[in-house]
Amino acid sequence: MASSKQHSIIVVGNPGGAFPEILSKLSSLHKKNSFSLAIVLGNLFPSPETLSDADNDTIASLLRGGIEVALPVYFTLGTHPFPDLIQDKIDRDAGEVCENLFFLGKRGTLTTSDGIKIVALGGRLDATLSGASKESKFPFYSEQDASILHGANFADILITGDWPEGVTNNCSRVAVPDESREVQNGGNRAVQKLSQFLRPRYHFVSSGGRFYERAPYKNEVREKDGESATELVTRFIAVADYGNAAKAKWLYAFKLDLSQPATTIPPDCTPSPYRPLQKRAPLQSQSNFFWGDQSNEHGHHRSKRPRHDQKPPPPGPENCFFCLSNPNIQKHLITSIGSAAYLTTAKGPLTTPLVNAEVSFPGHILVIPFEHTPTLQGIQDEETYESTVGEMERYRRALGKLYGSLGCGTVTFEVVRRTGVHPHWQVVPIGKQYLKRFRSTLEELAKEEEALDAIEEREAGRLEKCDYFRMWIENGEGETTSLFAKLKQGVRFDLQFGRKVLAKVFGLEDRVNWKDCAQEVDEEVRDAEAFKKAFREFDFSLEE
Repeated sequence: MASSKQHSIIVVGNPGGAFPEILSKLSSLHKKNSFSLAIVLGNLFPSPETLSDADNDTIASLLRGGIEVALPVYFTLGTHPFPDLIQDKIDRDAGEVCENLFFLGKRGTLTTSDGIKIVALGGRLDATLSGASKESKFPFYSEQDASILHGANFADILITGDWPEGVTNNCSRVAVPDESREVQNGGNRAVQKLSQFLRPRYHFVSSGGRFYERAPYKNEVREKDGESATELVTRFIAVADYGNAAKAKWLYAFKLDLSQPATTIPPDCTPSPYRPLQKRAPLQSQSNFFWGDQSNEHGHHRSKRPRHDQKPPPPGPENCFFCLSNPNIQKHLITSIGSAAYLTTAKGPLTTPLVNAEVSFPGHILVIPFEHTPTLQGIQDEETYESTVGEMERYRRALGKLYGSLGCGTVTFEVVRRTGVHPHWQVVPIGKQYLKRFRSTLEELAKEEEALDAIEEREAGRLEKCDYFRMWIENGEGETTSLFAKLKQGVRFDLQFGRKVLAKVFGLEDRVNWKDCAQEVDEEVRDAEAFKKAFREFDFSLEE
């Protein structure tokens, strides 16, 4: 839980490579003000193209601890790459340059020990780039890089190299100085959408030779916020460069109190400067059982006083959102079709590329049989049963090979109940650093789930005849462990349990419910295409 005290934070405008002067200034200010942290915008270090021997000597001194960094300082990528000495240290020590000096990543998210969530998108937009950028050292990002950060869900502080398009709309309190207006006109829609998705308390950008602080604005309320929700407020600040000729403000200090909601409306608050985001498909048209919503077992709304004698029957294939025969099936999610089963990307995926840096798309995949039956064990025809289970296993192993090639393991989970609608397996990539704590997290949460019997290891391919919950854990190197727990009769089981376990392992507790992670259709299409491209060499259906 975040501390309730106020956190003093200072933001520094683009230093233009003058890191010794900036770090010295921060140390001096910290002694007087005791800041919780500092954030540096733009280019903290000199460009490799203009680097002198003296610069290299100073950098070496910094890396040896010869330059004091008196408080935690966070920085991102500016308009040029880092010097080799800095880049090598970042690569070697996961972003830590020296004590108290941390690289946020070109596309990164971080929660400090005080609970302050910072999201950063460094560099400049290159509209010609396709997909997610692989190299963190180049000062360019793609539209997909910005979209990937939507998965952070919220931010206390957002840092971007580019201005958001249209940020001065609906604001007349402060006119944007000419030089800053030129910067603002170079803003882009990708950063605008990122800010709209995250609804940060503060959004900081570099501003060249002028300082600009927009009046606070209210973000749009979303359907998932609930009927009683109020607008979250964002403060947009563009900080001038260090040493600018106009002597405009290049330091910005403020206090952040995480115990206070971001819904307090200041008197000078304006409407949002941005046009509303594209509406997603209505949730009611997306069958809830499809995505594991325990409140809607058969895809129908329950009345407040259910009558057991009027329990609706489970949907048939024409109304089942797992059946290919359903005319309303969301075809853009489908990524591979075999002879007895198929794959789709998950709606409202748990994972994002922020979780598994090696995977440039969410990677949360569903393996679904053609047969419309409550359980796989309920398939009556022996030949159909064998081909269905065999192909689902084949897909699971193929996904394991894909993610193994990207340096990850996989976790596959299923809930089997005779009152179910259509069986499916959910497959999620998991970085090997997370595998170490997966088993302990599973056992910890299982103790809190009353419907689960004891967890035990079972043969990976074995199918049981009772109601149960199962997880397969693959380490990315061909080793698989199957964990099984019987479901107790008459005790309600949380269908989100598998997702809840993984969310805790990843530190994504705010993404347990798929509806909280719902994407726009164009994002779903993009992620499905990215997965298909990566899966192509492992997709046996393309060979048959």
